[in-house]
Parts: sequence; C-alpha cells; structure tokens
Amino acid sequence: MTPHLQNVERPETLEYSFTRRGPAGFTDSVAVHVREVHPDGTHDVAFDFLTGERRENYPSVGEFRGNPLLMVFLEHDVKTMRDSIGISATYFRNHIREAFVDGATIEDVTATVDGSKVPARKITLRPFQNDERLVRLPPIRNKTYTFVLADAVPGGIVEISTDMPADAGLGVPEAGEQVVFNRAVIQEAKP
Repeated sequence: MTPHLQNVERPETLEYSFTRRGPAGFTDSVAVHVREVHPDGTHDVAFDFLTGERRENYPSVGEFRGNPLLMVFLEHDVKTMRDSIGISATYFRNHIREAFVDGATIEDVTATVDGSKVPARKITLRPFQNDERLVRLPPIRNKTYTFVLADAVPGGIVEISTDMPADAGLGVPEAGEQVVFNRAVIQEAKP
C-alpha cells in the first residue's frame, strides 16, 4: 500500500531489465506504463511483462498508488512455482503475504542507480523456511525474496529478486530471478 508512484507526476514508462539465472536462464525486459496521473495522486498503469513468446499478460490497474510491479512480479513467481511443483498459487501467495507481516527483515542501504548512490530500504523475506510441507523441496524452502526500494527512483523500485540455493543432493542448481530499474521515459503528450 506504500505510494511508490507518488514521484511519478506525469505519464511515463518505467523500464526494467529482467534476468532469470539457472536452468533455462535468459534476459528480457519489463515495462510499467503509467498512462494517467489523477489529481488525487492515483495512477492508471499497464504492463509489458517480458517480451515475445515469454510475454505474460496482466490486466491494467486503475487509480493505483503503489507500484503494481510488486504484485505482478510476485504473481509471476507464484505461478512459476505452481507450474513447477503443483502446489496451489494461493498457498504460496499466503505464505509470502504472511512473511511481509511477520518475517520481513528491513535495513537501510545505499543503492546505485544510473551511476548515482541513493538511500534505499532493503526488505528480505524467507516465507517458506519453516514450512514442513516443503521439507523435501529445500531450494524452495530456502528461497529468499529481496526488495530494494528508494524514493529517489521513479516508481520507487530499484530491484526485486528471488534466490534459490543449489541443492547437490537433489541435483538442483542455484536459480533465481531479478528485475532491476533501468530508466523512466516520459511519454509524449497526445495531440
């Protein structure tokens, strides 16, 4: 519910790089299109989450204060886990939500954005670490989520990442995904 988009005062596109590490790794891009800024400070937002054959469709949102990229990234993540191991996406969503409330570690850090250092806040979660249902899936049980947020960055998100450690016993290599802010592009006014 944090108003991450408060520093976006006109229509613009927030561009991010996307990297998947591990098996079937790739790099791609994500765009958050702020279509309209309302007088009450809310925003209408659309997404391009990945491109080409990897593109995932997410509905536009209206009158939003936070940066919905957080929700879109997490939805992508829980769907990926659901598809790979067959446990309901709702199960994963609930654990992540609970970890934000009860298990988040928050620290002040300095982030580098476009060559400049900016004050930021780093939030770290391990939502599945005590989940007995996942005891036979240590890479997911030990999965770490990291969010780096900075008021100086348009849209407030510097980085979102997931990291799953390797498990030699299961033959599972290290894996993860990362979205990193690149730049904001002001949209031209409509004639």
